[in-house]
Amino acid sequence: MMAWIAATVAVFYALGLLALALFYAAHLQIPDERPRADVALVLPLTGPSPSLEELLAALAAQSLRPRRLIVAVESRDDPAYRRAAALGGNYAGLRIELVVAGLSPWRSQKCTNLLAALRQLDDNDAYVVLFDADIRPQPWWLAALVAPLAAGRADIVNGYRWQMPKTLSLATALVAAIDHTIATLPRLSMTRAIWGGSLALTRHALQILDLPATIGRALTEDLPIGERAAETGLRVLTRRAIRVPTPLDGRFQELWRFGRRQYQLIRIYRPGLWSYAAIVVTTDLIARLVLLSMLIVAGASGPALSAILVAAALGSIATEIRLAVGKRLGVAEPIGFRLSQHLLVWLILPVPGFHASVIWGGFVSSPVRWAHIHYLVDRSGRVVEVMRRPHSD
Repeated sequence: MMAWIAATVAVFYALGLLALALFYAAHLQIPDERPRADVALVLPLTGPSPSLEELLAALAAQSLRPRRLIVAVESRDDPAYRRAAALGGNYAGLRIELVVAGLSPWRSQKCTNLLAALRQLDDNDAYVVLFDADIRPQPWWLAALVAPLAAGRADIVNGYRWQMPKTLSLATALVAAIDHTIATLPRLSMTRAIWGGSLALTRHALQILDLPATIGRALTEDLPIGERAAETGLRVLTRRAIRVPTPLDGRFQELWRFGRRQYQLIRIYRPGLWSYAAIVVTTDLIARLVLLSMLIVAGASGPALSAILVAAALGSIATEIRLAVGKRLGVAEPIGFRLSQHLLVWLILPVPGFHASVIWGGFVSSPVRWAHIHYLVDRSGRVVEVMRRPHSD
């Protein structure tokens, strides 16, 4: 009986993810929009930023030319300050303005940098785009973000990242497999979750959001913005095509901490969403463990082997669909990475095991380690203490 239950769970989980991948791929359309708009880009930056020129080159190649780029750093001691200052206010015709935000003991440095940058906006900045330094956007990225705002179809537009491993390792393959799956899931308005890595807003939306109050004591900007947007009735559009290539690299421990921090933030600001993810992923993992244990006991007989093979086959088809999606988005993966994604599916346990570990690692929501800073937060998500370490070049 237990084997049949586990088999049903594993197969239906794999079938559900395949159906969602198919739906996403069938409805994906690469935008070809040319809005006329004055856009201010806002980039919170910290640390050495060795690939800053790559990002700036991608921004300079946008089909919609931004009016200006506001880069906000925490202090002149931040290595990011020296990197941005060396650009001299211009890169490939892109106008760059550098802002020193200062330190705050009551919110994350990212939120502090964002608030300092937003204070530099003027009346000519019709639309504002907040984004992360680790993305490498396609040439149509900015136009796709701003077009729905300019057309009056939305007040806020966002998307999600598409992980692009720079080196092939177990850690990068695992994180990419998990994040590619998340990227092809439907974005339900009831979750009130948005992604701050590419977030476009009208000036009216900024006024309604009242960010000094909304993120004035927060650890992250996007989840509180999503909550506030739902409360105030702002129209939020998550565009299927905005899956932004994001280089992925790092050691196993670093990437595990990255995943854990994502789920710590969800646990703090969207506990219901965290619980849902924990239940779904852990149930699938337990079902797979039961099937493998049954397979060891019963050998190649019974439903266990059949369920494992069917779930793996479905997962491999879904993986191939996601790889095809990545290619359409402009991310052509090398053969080694493609094979690693299929191998992880057929190994049954690594992906759900790693995913469950970062989800449950995020159950302890404080302290949160982010770059060179540790944050203590209370149960409401308010930052109560900030512990800084020196910057490392």
